[in-house]
Amino acid sequence: MILLRHPATLSRHRPGWVWTFLALIPLVYIGGCIVEASRNIAFQDELDTAIDLLLRLDAGAGWRETVDRLFALSNEHRTVTSRLLFAGSYWLTGTVNFHVIGAIGNAFIVAAGLILVAAAGTTPRRIRLGVVLAFLIFHLGNFENFLWSGASIDHFQVVMLAVGAIALLARDTRRSTIGAAVLAGLATFTLAHGSVVWIVGAARLAVDRRWHRLAGWGAAAALALGIFLHGFGANPGHHIPPLSVASGLRFGHYWLTLVGVPFAFGRTAIAPAFGVVYLALLGLLLWRGGLARERVALPVILFALGSLGLIAYGRAEYAGGQVASRYIVLSCLAWALALFVLLEKASPPGRPYRALAWSLPALIAFNFCSNLEFELPAERFVEARDRAALRFKQYESDGRGQIRLHPKDGHADALLREAAVRGIYELPRLCFEIDPPAATPSRHMIAYVDENMVTRSAISLGGWAMLPGHESDRGEIQVLFRSKNRTCAFTTITVMRTDVAQAYKEPRWRNCGFRLVILRHRLPIDDYQVGLVINRGGQAEFVMTDQWVRLANPVPGEPVRFNTL
Repeated sequence: MILLRHPATLSRHRPGWVWTFLALIPLVYIGGCIVEASRNIAFQDELDTAIDLLLRLDAGAGWRETVDRLFALSNEHRTVTSRLLFAGSYWLTGTVNFHVIGAIGNAFIVAAGLILVAAAGTTPRRIRLGVVLAFLIFHLGNFENFLWSGASIDHFQVVMLAVGAIALLARDTRRSTIGAAVLAGLATFTLAHGSVVWIVGAARLAVDRRWHRLAGWGAAAALALGIFLHGFGANPGHHIPPLSVASGLRFGHYWLTLVGVPFAFGRTAIAPAFGVVYLALLGLLLWRGGLARERVALPVILFALGSLGLIAYGRAEYAGGQVASRYIVLSCLAWALALFVLLEKASPPGRPYRALAWSLPALIAFNFCSNLEFELPAERFVEARDRAALRFKQYESDGRGQIRLHPKDGHADALLREAAVRGIYELPRLCFEIDPPAATPSRHMIAYVDENMVTRSAISLGGWAMLPGHESDRGEIQVLFRSKNRTCAFTTITVMRTDVAQAYKEPRWRNCGFRLVILRHRLPIDDYQVGLVINRGGQAEFVMTDQWVRLANPVPGEPVRFNTL
């Protein structure tokens, strides 16, 4: 607190390792969120881009079909690079693991930041840029990318490839220009807005009057874009309109929304105003001359703004004014680099960290507020994925709950069954057997089971449990199955129960809900009374409910295939 009240002291006596420590705080927090939310679950687009592709490879697809599938158009994108990652996983291991894919996707944005920091030049510049990038990018405003490999594998990767291409162009050598062209080509075949790097790179080469390299760059761009546009067609469901004054106004409004949404904390009604503020800041920096001298920061800003423009054109009608979390990383990157250049103007050589020290409270406040604002949407997103997977495990069929693994009827069923038979991928266990905790009976716990279903293949329970005076934390509820012969315990998946929290007028009980689905053969045949445990840091309390799971008598009906998990 003393340091925050006296930034001058912070700037004079702050060695680089302390600034590095401060920059790591947002990364560590987000890393914890990623680890907690990580599941080996194929969800939504991953069923098409990963599972379907690997099934075709396993079925013996020839090289022509393989190339066609790698370069296939999907929602105006050709996601070749992410498909190659999935294919590489299959060729190396015979399977795909979305824990690993998610880790790779998040590593892309870390790599993008490291490239920018390395290209910044001097140590003070690197520290200033690193701190700003850490607080403006590593927050839950980008939750969709951080928590879902289906987003990060593309949206973080395209940023890294574009940043790498621009940084290589700034080095002004023949080899670096060739490397930049390779990365630009990969960016083009990651997401459609990756093609913007060709325009930005051409502008950089033209300003530097590197005409011979510009000619080669243009030839490479023509080749990459020619391949990309071959057979190109827009998804009719995205309602991309023809150019007109009305559509141009909607496009401009949505583009400003995309630019300003980080500092509006997702509030799209006021986001365009922040977009205007950003453009004013950018104009000021250009007028004062500081931005024009930035050989990497300025082109990356232009790439981010151009990419947001392409996204706005393709999604303005379809999105209905809303902004998907996966796009916010581009806005955050543009803001971070503009604020970095502003700090450069205010940082005299004698006191290189003074302006950074004065701005640190604002950076911390932004990061904290963004985490606070997007915590609930992030939890809902993770819960939606988990509940869809639980329902599939329960019924061995998709679409039996409010959330689906895939929007198309029967699509997930067919793909997941075939993938399991071939040994390529199978939905994992989500609830694990544990040693029964050393719990004490509770006189105060409030507990209720509102779902108790036993089918031929699965046992499912749901409900809520909470302790008066304590906040409900994710992962603290466990289920006991107690019979005359044994006691078994399992972990559960936390679900938000805002209805319960509202009924009890206790907002801290938002995460009091739970769901458990286990395959029936994992519980020995017996009759079990159901108990609920709240395990808080090794201090466990339990109550036995009036609910029973009776397995001793056979359940009538046709036998079903048991999963192997």
